[in-house]
Amino acid sequence: MNKGENQGEENHDRNMDNGFTVKEVASFIDETPNVIRNWFKELRQYIPHVKNNNGYNVYKHEGIERFKEIKALHREQNWSMKQIEHYFATGGESFKPEPEKKAGEMIAEELRALREELVALREENHEIKNHLENQENFNKALVEQLQKFERGSVERDDQLTKAIKEAKEQKKLVAAANENPDTNLDKQKKGFFARLIGK
Repeated sequence: MNKGENQGEENHDRNMDNGFTVKEVASFIDETPNVIRNWFKELRQYIPHVKNNNGYNVYKHEGIERFKEIKALHREQNWSMKQIEHYFATGGESFKPEPEKKAGEMIAEELRALREELVALREENHEIKNHLENQENFNKALVEQLQKFERGSVERDDQLTKAIKEAKEQKKLVAAANENPDTNLDKQKKGFFARLIGK
């Protein structure tokens, strides 16, 4: 063995102890780093991993073997991530992969979902319209009440002004009577005697 081969084996053994990065795992199983990241995101709890000193996920032998298993199930047997998750969660209980939906079925499902959303939006729109009508009716009633109150206030002001004028006139008459009490007294006496005598 030459010196370069010895150094390569030492690096591999050291990495096996420290763990392999996403890029290294991707190169081992002939996938892209993004695919490895997506698989890890979907099946994190079933893929053995550790954090390195920098806080990155690294994978040792068990993790690499799990990625190989995921690749075999996903690529070769055409299993979905949900099916693979079920497989790992049940300790290896498998079931037939669901057939891929045809384009027509997918479009029909999307149309159904859009119809349901449209119905929900129409109901919400109807509720908003009713709320606005109720608010408008309330506003009209409030304006009418304010107008009635203002009319009543004007009438009260007029009555108050009239009462003040009458009180002032009464005060003037009383003041005038107080200034000439004899004249008033003579008139009252004449009035009394005239009524008594009938003249």
